[in-house]
Amino acid sequence: MEQLDTQVIPFEAVYNFRDMGGYKTRDGRIVKKGLFYRSAALGKMTSADKERFEMLGIKTIFDYRDNKEAQHNPNPVFSHARYIQIPAKGNHAFEMPTNAGGKDFYKVVSPEMFRNFYAQMPFNNPSFKELMKTIQNPDNLGLVHHCAVGKDRTGIGGALILLALDVPEETIMEDYLDTNIHLQPMVEKMAQAIQHQYNEQELQQFYALMSAREDYLQAALDAMDDLYGSKTAFMEQEFGLTAEKRKQLQSYCLT
Repeated sequence: MEQLDTQVIPFEAVYNFRDMGGYKTRDGRIVKKGLFYRSAALGKMTSADKERFEMLGIKTIFDYRDNKEAQHNPNPVFSHARYIQIPAKGNHAFEMPTNAGGKDFYKVVSPEMFRNFYAQMPFNNPSFKELMKTIQNPDNLGLVHHCAVGKDRTGIGGALILLALDVPEETIMEDYLDTNIHLQPMVEKMAQAIQHQYNEQELQQFYALMSAREDYLQAALDAMDDLYGSKTAFMEQEFGLTAEKRKQLQSYCLT
């Protein structure tokens, strides 16, 4: 597979912060850098992190977390950035681990439940509807979108942005799976903290839920085709992204 041109921004206390630019579209154009960033939560930023963040010229911080999560770990305030926070979890039965304290979440939520979560997330979701509306105005870019660890809700958001820009699905999957590299230090730290409370099977389930897995994102991509017949029809009917609107979006996001 072609090596992807990802750009990791090295923060001291923010995980998985990446520029989504540099990817090739199906017609050979390239997603511009500095327009779209994906990340884990920003709340632990050091003063050096805040300076680095300001230098990126980000105009929009799009937060997929719910109110409880956002209050538990609030984002820093940047005077030049607009903050949008709309929960992307939808009506899913389980609490996110940041709300549930983590421990029980990894014991009771199975990979099968997570696949189901992914398969439902792209549809009738106010958060993603607002995201896709927001990115159509060039004045809102650069934009960073994030959840708690930048894997699940951000994984779907990232896939939607790249689909709208006509990036191939293989590349979208690779961008998603890259999360495993950038979250590994955090996952290992969490595993160390909980392993004395977990048996071997529960620990394996913890790793399964903390991983970006191909079958998770594929469940969402397949559901788009199953429900609408194609990704093009999905984009148009869920988000009003007609061929003309996608062409407009691509004209200022691609080079």
